[in-house]
Amino acid sequence: MSSVNGERSPKNPETTDRVIYRADPLAQFLVARLGMRAHTLALAGLAWGVVYLFVLPAVFGGLHSREGYLGSLQDWHTQLLLLLVFPATCAFYVWQPRGIAGVYEAMCLQGRSAEVGNAYRSRVWLWISLGAAAGIVLFDSPKMVAGYGSWWMVQNWLTILGREASLALSFYMMSMIAGRQFVATFEWRRLLAGASSPTALTAASGYQLRWAFLFALLGLRLSIEAIELPQRAGVITPDYYLKVTAYLVISVLCFYAPIWGALRKGGSTPLDQVVLWLKLAGVVALPLLGFVVLRLVLGT
Repeated sequence: MSSVNGERSPKNPETTDRVIYRADPLAQFLVARLGMRAHTLALAGLAWGVVYLFVLPAVFGGLHSREGYLGSLQDWHTQLLLLLVFPATCAFYVWQPRGIAGVYEAMCLQGRSAEVGNAYRSRVWLWISLGAAAGIVLFDSPKMVAGYGSWWMVQNWLTILGREASLALSFYMMSMIAGRQFVATFEWRRLLAGASSPTALTAASGYQLRWAFLFALLGLRLSIEAIELPQRAGVITPDYYLKVTAYLVISVLCFYAPIWGALRKGGSTPLDQVVLWLKLAGVVALPLLGFVVLRLVLGT
């Protein structure tokens, strides 16, 4: 039996999830060396958010706002991102290879892992992810240095370093997630369009709903922007509505792209498709719910 770090056995070829982990050194380290699971990495991400948002500002006197200075207790934007979006991204990043492998298993292809896993072996996504991590740091660091001391996140070099490390890790994980999803979309579109069982379609739909949920959490940024824009610009600008439209279109396309062929071939009943649409609508509407909740909490 092979492990994430071990040698492959001819009698026991690597499962798809192990192939995906091996193509990502960070995921391989977290899962094989540290034994991380989705919930443990999510808790670690949440713990970092608490330390960064509250412990460090308490130590350096950055908890409370004052004239011309934003404290961390009043920075609800960053609180939402670090306490909700970041832990969810960590969890999905570690869980995703197992979720993808579960779909192949439902297609009865897990025994052909050497074949179905080839597309995930490419190191292209690793280099893209490393480039994204480096790029966001190079883009963001000069702005943080220029605003040194003006708000809690640029209180000192330690808080700036914490911000850049969080951004680099987030962009790396999101790029790897997107790369795996890109490969899965084209693989599943081809495989499910052929002779696919209802079990395979159900497994793929379940995975896609979880992907849509993560995308909806990232879309909470639109909820934040809808509250910030009137305060900053006086009105909701036209480009905001374009972003909302893009979010809706991309959400639906990303969800249906891998499974549309199977649905058209009668892989599910009309009732099942209606239920699937309702589930997707509920997930995609999450940023709207976030907007309502934030308005109520903030009283704006």
